[in-house]
Amino acid sequence: MVLKAPKKIEIEEEKVDQTYKIIAENLHKTYLLGKTAVAALRGVNVNIKEAEFVGLYGPSGSGKTTLLNLIGGLDYPTRGKIYLDGINMAKLDDNELADLRRDHIGYVFQFYNLLPLLTALENVMIPLHFQAKLSRRGKTRKAMELLRLVKLDERANHTPSELSGGEQQRVAIARAFSNDPSIVILDEPTGDLDSKTGIEILNLLRDLNRKGATFVTATHDGAVSEYCNRVLHLRDGKVVSGLQAEGLKETSVQRKTRLEHQQKDKEIAKEKIMKIIEGRDKVSIERLRAGIPSEVMENLPLHFDDIIQEMIDEELFIGNLDRGVLYIVKNKK
Repeated sequence: MVLKAPKKIEIEEEKVDQTYKIIAENLHKTYLLGKTAVAALRGVNVNIKEAEFVGLYGPSGSGKTTLLNLIGGLDYPTRGKIYLDGINMAKLDDNELADLRRDHIGYVFQFYNLLPLLTALENVMIPLHFQAKLSRRGKTRKAMELLRLVKLDERANHTPSELSGGEQQRVAIARAFSNDPSIVILDEPTGDLDSKTGIEILNLLRDLNRKGATFVTATHDGAVSEYCNRVLHLRDGKVVSGLQAEGLKETSVQRKTRLEHQQKDKEIAKEKIMKIIEGRDKVSIERLRAGIPSEVMENLPLHFDDIIQEMIDEELFIGNLDRGVLYIVKNKK
């Protein structure tokens, strides 16, 4: 199956450079946590071309997930412009933005988000129910083509519980292409998979990218970054570096810069965790506690401070502070 060109967005376009699928100009995003204003993005500028595979890389709190949500039309910027195919998403109302997401953006999440009582084929068909022009037979045919594209057509009639994690993610990828999207958003696509299965999924994504798919992914996994055409490194809500990886080897200067950024990320994350341990960061403490089910917290064999300390020892804080805590909780309960 050859990936189709995305549909034209039927909203009046602004005069912007049509060379790019995504143009982000001076993006700012501020959240209110109680009475505290937290700046998640601080003047980010990003351009993404068709058929690029762009990675957003950075530590917890760097702004990569916030930027991914803005690119995917899941949230509005506090200030700035974000264009998809010439449409300024920041100017759309909630209904227009929902229509744009439905018709022009695909999503692949870490935890698959499949409906458990539906088969793989039926899960892929869900977005197709919004395409009135397709007959029932046409929807079934298209869903089967997409499952064939991800090499899972032989498992079309199996429910998620009968599929492995890698197979479930393949179903999710097929579903993401059901609306012939302009761009596909990948949120930690290998985060819940073992390393071998993760590499298989990354190889599949690279094959789809070579067929013309445009991907943007947020990740803290260096293995994912290796499959991207371009990697944008974020810290404190800003893009601090970008590495073009289109067949080019990393230069010694680029490697030195990347390692310096990684070391800086490590120091920042360690300082964050020490603030939590010492009780100086009440917001993060509550945010982390909120991410852990109460029944798990009640039965934890370790104290909360011990979990944080183990994060330091295992360097789990480098990629995602919250996920590091949850990882240890799952492995210690």
